[in-house]
Amino acid sequence: MDAQLALLFSALALFFSFFSFFFFKFYLKKRTSHERILSDVRDEVEKLLKSINEVTDRDISLIEERQKNLRTLLQETEKRISVYIKEVERSQEAEAVHAQLSSQRKSPEEAYQELGKKRYKVKEQALLPLEELKENVPEPEKEVPDKALNEQIVSLLHSGFSVPLIAASLKISVAEVESRIRNEE
Repeated sequence: MDAQLALLFSALALFFSFFSFFFFKFYLKKRTSHERILSDVRDEVEKLLKSINEVTDRDISLIEERQKNLRTLLQETEKRISVYIKEVERSQEAEAVHAQLSSQRKSPEEAYQELGKKRYKVKEQALLPLEELKENVPEPEKEVPDKALNEQIVSLLHSGFSVPLIAASLKISVAEVESRIRNEE
């Protein structure tokens, strides 16, 4: 019986060895088959593509947002440039007018005579002599405060002096005289 039992254990060990051999052979073949490897590679590639798509979508949204911000900045810059161009044109016009007025600036006596001709329609002989003109034109104060200067301009204007004559007598620009007159009204 010992021999039979030993034979039985030997047969079982042989059967277990064959079963294990075929099981591991099948298992290894299944794990290392090209379909299995290909499916693993496909899964990995799909994960990578999904990750790349997510990053790309995020980057595209960031680019679109920056593009909107850039458009806004460009529009604001265009507005500022147009305002700057208008200011430069206005400044050039003002300089041209100032240059024209400077070239046309007359002495107080000439301006007074011209004013007399225009307002009272008198002949050139009936105008006051130059000495009397000088007596009628007030001398400007050295440092006249703003309110006093405005009052002086208004009083000279009401006395019948022209804007260029007032500017010449107070030694300020014609534009400043006109500006102060508008502010007083």
